Amino acid sequence: MAKQKVQFYDGCKNIGKVEKHIVDELWHAIEPFAAYGFNKAHAASYGIVAYQTAYMKAHYPVQYMTSILRAEFGDTDKVSVIVAECRRMNIEVLPPDVNESFKNFAMVSKQGEPGRIRFGLSAIKNVGEHICEVIYRERKNNGQYTSLENLFERVTDKDLNKKSIESLVKVGAMDCFGYDRGLLLANVQNMLGYSKQIKEHALTNQASLFSGTSIAVDNKVTLKNASDATMDEKLEWEKSLLGIYLSSHPFAWYNTIMADALTPLSETEYHPRDEWIVIGGVIDKLVKKITKKGSIMIFATLQDQTGRVEMLVFPKTFEQTRTMWEEGKVVCVVGKTPKEEGDDKIFVENVYALNHQNAEQIARQVKLGQAGSIPKKQRKKQEQCLVIQLEEADVPIMAQPLNELFAMHDGTYAVYIDIAGKKIRVPYKIEYSDEFKEGLKNIIGNKPVFLHK
Repeated sequence: MAKQKVQFYDGCKNIGKVEKHIVDELWHAIEPFAAYGFNKAHAASYGIVAYQTAYMKAHYPVQYMTSILRAEFGDTDKVSVIVAECRRMNIEVLPPDVNESFKNFAMVSKQGEPGRIRFGLSAIKNVGEHICEVIYRERKNNGQYTSLENLFERVTDKDLNKKSIESLVKVGAMDCFGYDRGLLLANVQNMLGYSKQIKEHALTNQASLFSGTSIAVDNKVTLKNASDATMDEKLEWEKSLLGIYLSSHPFAWYNTIMADALTPLSETEYHPRDEWIVIGGVIDKLVKKITKKGSIMIFATLQDQTGRVEMLVFPKTFEQTRTMWEEGKVVCVVGKTPKEEGDDKIFVENVYALNHQNAEQIARQVKLGQAGSIPKKQRKKQEQCLVIQLEEADVPIMAQPLNELFAMHDGTYAVYIDIAGKKIRVPYKIEYSDEFKEGLKNIIGNKPVFLHK
């Protein structure tokens, strides 16, 4: 502004011939605007952009989300978040397909059907830009590939090699030919053999113009029997080659078992601040940090079908749960939401490895509060509480009816379950009424109960 003041005064004096006292008045009126003028214009401009993008997202959702994916192409972390938003909006995101994919993300639709988004061929690791272009151009010029054989007959480029074929198969880009990925993967060598035959046949046909000879070519790719790919295998391949799960999600099965016990990751931001929370998913990313004291702490990312969340594991918790922290591991996490607005990390207190054998048990435990012990210093703040003594064997039997009882009698008393001397807080507060006491006795019988007022 100091520089502009000199220019302003000089211009008024030399060009406008304005008297100095008038220039002073003008400048004193203009100068305060500098404190907010840019911010106001900036906010107004971004307000217009926000309105325009909101309009596009509301009225042209598939086109809008496709453009966002194209803009973030190559950043798998951002793509994963955007795909989760697509699923929330009920927009189907499909794996790559040699008969539908372009090089980048694209909207695909059929008459009378809602639009969908198809992954681009260039998103597949080990499949180079050149062969993606060759596959797309051949399809554009001469129509879709009608069969596995037709693909190899029309795409004879050297870059359609073993590595690229394996990657195309693993992500489902050849599912359109009606074969299972497991079967195709077991026959990659046979596909390469067929492709080689085609190339040799083309060369021989050229020579036969002069020699009068030719060679025969098999009509079909020979496919030996092989097991179908499991869903776990498909997901592993997709994650490895696309950076994202598409066919399903490794946590999908667990979510059907544990849905009532967990907060979906897409809803963690709406959870009350500085409160206990139980979440589950697949560990997606781990970053270890060394503290000033030489201890290890971890920044981790957890993802489920609905989204992802950042987690912070402090040194003490890390030492107690060290073996749990592996990328790709399915876990149930007990932690606390942050106190400060703008901080979305979950502070981990405990973590449990999940498998198909223990998922139901862990679900019962976390619903009863067994997985998330409250620190002693925080328990002291609870002026009124009820302590129920149970045996470990009681938990699977009594968890559900106790949860239902607690939910029916909302009040001010905190509830703790004492199992072998370890007090665990239940995520309910109850009213200790005669009706509650009768219901509790019907469930636990004569097991000890202590009321602290």
